[in-house]
Amino acid sequence: RGDKLTYGDNYVSTTKYSIISLIPKNLFEQFHRLANIWFLIVSVFQMLPLGLSPTSQWATIVPLSAVLTITLIKDAFLDYR
Repeated sequence: RGDKLTYGDNYVSTTKYSIISLIPKNLFEQFHRLANIWFLIVSVFQMLPLGLSPTSQWATIVPLSAVLTITLIKDAFLDYR
């Protein structure tokens, strides 16, 4: 017979992230940590023009952004490796 069987690919992917899902999934995981949620809430209140904070508007948003960015890069590197 001239019929050829085609089999599925046996490729197995054990990565957690794809290029498209890296940022949303990582942010979702990061904000499961109570400390990150707390700093986000404090940052939002500091950014409001209510005069509630004795420090600069950027005093918590910059460190929070730095921690989230460094963790995202670390997780992406470990997932790629």
